[in-house]
Amino acid sequence: MAAGSSTAKPGKAGARPTDGRVVAQPWLSRRARTLVTVLAAAYALLVWLEGAGLKLADVILPLPLRFFVQEAELFPHAARDVIEWRAEAWRCDLGRFEELDVRPFFPIRRDDKENRFYRAMFFHYRQRRVLEALDAYLEREQNRLHPDQPIGGVMLLSLRIPIPPAGTPAPRYQRLPLSEYPQEVQRKYWYVTGSAEREQRCAERKSP
Repeated sequence: MAAGSSTAKPGKAGARPTDGRVVAQPWLSRRARTLVTVLAAAYALLVWLEGAGLKLADVILPLPLRFFVQEAELFPHAARDVIEWRAEAWRCDLGRFEELDVRPFFPIRRDDKENRFYRAMFFHYRQRRVLEALDAYLEREQNRLHPDQPIGGVMLLSLRIPIPPAGTPAPRYQRLPLSEYPQEVQRKYWYVTGSAEREQRCAERKSP
């Protein structure tokens, strides 16, 4: 045997020389490697099914294991409509409701959907005290700026405008008069000034 040469017996997790190269041996048996591959594929499948909305893990896994395949539902329901907020005013001189352009009363970002009227309605449309405060403010400001067109109260409503299908060009936001929306656009009224209150306010405007 030449000096400096050596031979190594191959072992399960050792290394053996093969034509001068050292080949690492797997530390798992073939059967164990197959089992790990199957488990990894099953895990990936359960995660994919969870993301697709098929809750198979809820059926076959106990609760402690179910946690590791669950996906966060950040947006579980896609919006189908655009919500716009509007106001109609009771005209004392005409005896009927007409649309009220509230933009002059909310000058911050008055021409887009971030104006303060939209924000107030979006966050507080179910809070009666906020809607009453909006009613009083709109009535006061309209009668101050346009004393020749007095109003006695308001109706506050929302429009549900369908979003175009995916891939369809969507027009930029543009405020349209209520009369230009078709009947299919759903309207929901959240607040209306009581008739007695409207009559009292109109009477106060008529009195000298």
